[in-house]
Amino acid sequence: AAALRFGNQARFHPLRFLDAVAEPLELYEQTRVRDVEGNRVITDRGTVTAEHVVFACHYPFRNVPGYYFLRMHQERSYVLALENAAGLEGMYFGTDGDGLSFRPQGDLLLLGGGGHRTGENSAGGQYQKLRQAARSFWPESRETAAWSAQDGMPLDGVPYIGRFSAATPNWYVATGFQKWGMTSSMAAAEILTDFICGRENGDAPVFSPQRFHPFVSTPKLLIDGAQTVYSIAKEKLEIPRETLFAIPNGTAAVVKVEGEKVGVYKTPDGGAYCVTVRCPHLGCRLEWNPAELSWDCPCHGSRFDYTGKLLNDPAQTEIGFQKEKKQ
Repeated sequence: AAALRFGNQARFHPLRFLDAVAEPLELYEQTRVRDVEGNRVITDRGTVTAEHVVFACHYPFRNVPGYYFLRMHQERSYVLALENAAGLEGMYFGTDGDGLSFRPQGDLLLLGGGGHRTGENSAGGQYQKLRQAARSFWPESRETAAWSAQDGMPLDGVPYIGRFSAATPNWYVATGFQKWGMTSSMAAAEILTDFICGRENGDAPVFSPQRFHPFVSTPKLLIDGAQTVYSIAKEKLEIPRETLFAIPNGTAAVVKVEGEKVGVYKTPDGGAYCVTVRCPHLGCRLEWNPAELSWDCPCHGSRFDYTGKLLNDPAQTEIGFQKEKKQ
């Protein structure tokens, strides 16, 4: 019905951009942070001490303080790369509930859409919807790639950038960028740099995480529950043969075994992977995502592949039991 135009926008390759800005830095990768205590960052390879700590980890894994799990959820969206589609100038973003986005990249057209809250895609079909749109708009086009993305969504639509909490003056956070990561990250870089250098920043109050006032304390049950689920996931569990036979190959189901709900994925050739369906973050029930063969948390967005391997935080541990042999 209407369109709004923003002029003078930039379109650039994010990885090339990161390569350039990272060139003068010393970076250490493939090191998972397990916890932060004061000025000590505890990783799976050792402990780092820092005067200032920035949680720039997509979704904060520390529940207390900050309580970000109460004021953010995560959403997924999907993209197809099409060749031989109409050449477009500029970028287009549909704001309707089922709106599509269009973005040129070299000789390709990137078609995006199908967004939903993480953990709420039990029926699947998001890639199929994009493929149907591609056939309708560009019947001569050909799909060359398909992928998905996950974004943190704040309560009021404004990212959380600033001090992590009032109780931790030397911790900072940058999260809740929604689908505007490149621009929001630039705002975060300027604001957090000014905080750490002791400078005033007039934009900081707009993004301040302290605009939210969490509970005075968190129920101990939420913290204890995560460790309980982790111990369950490491136990060996025998799935009855008749239960496995009842699940069609290439599909997944939640079954009850020895009083415990278990997620079972049957591979196309008849093998089976079994996982707990309680998220190790705070114990929410995981849901099957047939579009990506993953178990997703509808509460806070943690995701695991069908083997139980962790794909997306804020969970920190895996959920796998063991692989069953072909039946």
